[in-house]
Amino acid sequence: MSSVKEVAARANVSVATVSRVLNHDPSVKAVNRQKVMRAIEELQYKPNVLAKNLRKQSSNTIAMVMPTIANPFYAGIVRGAQEAIRNSGYHMILGTTGWQADTYENMLSTSQVDGIIILSSWANKKVIQKLNENYPVVMCNEYFDDIHITYVAIDNRKAGYDAACELIRRGCRNIVYITGSKKSSSVGDRLTGYKEALSEAGIDFRPELIVKPHQGNGEDGQLVGILNELVDQGIAIDGLLTHSDLMAAFVLKGIRDKAIRLAEEVGMISFDGTFLTEISNPGVTAIVQPAYELGFSSVKLLLQKIQNKEINTSGRHILDHQLVVRET
Repeated sequence: MSSVKEVAARANVSVATVSRVLNHDPSVKAVNRQKVMRAIEELQYKPNVLAKNLRKQSSNTIAMVMPTIANPFYAGIVRGAQEAIRNSGYHMILGTTGWQADTYENMLSTSQVDGIIILSSWANKKVIQKLNENYPVVMCNEYFDDIHITYVAIDNRKAGYDAACELIRRGCRNIVYITGSKKSSSVGDRLTGYKEALSEAGIDFRPELIVKPHQGNGEDGQLVGILNELVDQGIAIDGLLTHSDLMAAFVLKGIRDKAIRLAEEVGMISFDGTFLTEISNPGVTAIVQPAYELGFSSVKLLLQKIQNKEINTSGRHILDHQLVVRET
């Protein structure tokens, strides 16, 4: 592969002149620019982008970190992120929270990536706060109350309120909320909205109706055991809120298999609104999050922070959600 020195020799100019031409410096004389461009074409020279990035301490790469690749909700976010980064001159790598927190800090400190988008409250707050104070960071779908960080999300309090109100409107009174991680901001906000809806309807809040799988989305019969335990306590469950469409799918399977002993009339609403809610039988009523827009906005904000070097900028960006009523 040809080098800059070879281009300079062919064009009979200095290496510095070739560099200025490659960097579109307007001070280069037209005759010299023409000679350099002709030499580049003759030698089929291609700039070493990696070396250039190392010199300017930039990788033109960002990282997006998510809890799992199994949930279709995150796939929607990634699609939006990919569209936002298209033609930007940047590339994106994906990782899951299986990576250790120090992996991200090392990638940022050594300029392997220029910024990072975090899709969950997977790490200790101190770790994320440290990253946010020193590097361009955007949180997507989650945030921390006491960290001034740029984030993009829906109004999860309103989403929890809307979902609970819909079930209450149908006559549900014993509404179980199957949550995700209690450390998650979305869980806390949705629970706040759930409580507000109950209070407005004159329904007492019952802590025992807030349940969580031991891990993941409730695979391997976890949700069957959790719900049957409530039934065995004499609780007549007539409404269900699930923190994700995957949880809703597992509950529906348990009901179809007659493994979950619920009453015949049970309303269910899931959060996320992915394609799973449309192809399930019956179709699942859902709070639809704008996954594509979440990913798109997150990348645009991160690139703005990288290019403007506004690493301490905080900002709250709230997108609209929708309640889509289906058969459940």
